Amino acid sequence: MTDTIQKLQNLRNELIQNINLQIDEAILQLQSGQEQTERVAEVREYESIYPLTAATGIFKGKKPTGVRFQDGTRIDVPTWKKVVEIILKKCNQETVYHNRLIELRGKVAGRDRVLVGEKPDEMRSPLEIAEGLYVETHYDTESLLRILITRILDAIHYDYNGITIAVRNDR
Repeated sequence: MTDTIQKLQNLRNELIQNINLQIDEAILQLQSGQEQTERVAEVREYESIYPLTAATGIFKGKKPTGVRFQDGTRIDVPTWKKVVEIILKKCNQETVYHNRLIELRGKVAGRDRVLVGEKPDEMRSPLEIAEGLYVETHYDTESLLRILITRILDAIHYDYNGITIAVRNDR
């Protein structure tokens, strides 16, 4: 129970820090006479924004609407599979991480099948990241995000701290 409370407190601190950064950026832009950037303007009234570093259980039962990267770019997404695709394709754009992802092929496996592989026929629901680089996506939201973070991004030492996920608010 203490571990869960600590995780919730950490999540609160991360969310507050994220909001403070966005508000500080907007204030600086207004003071300097600049227009607000898309990054600040892109929080929509029907969304909540959570850091990817949040406990993956927080996303369970929610519908994603966008992925925002540290540089301020936002990509709208309709599904959790698309969230994983966008993050891994952005990661794969950098040569060092592409090489690390290639090295991971066949080395990261779940109970029944490989999680990162070279061929789609090794998987039930393969997602192509690049030629000869596939990721298994046949999992529920929580498992899919946990695999993305702990089994893939952590394994290749990719910094995902600046990535946030926009989800549709409950009605």
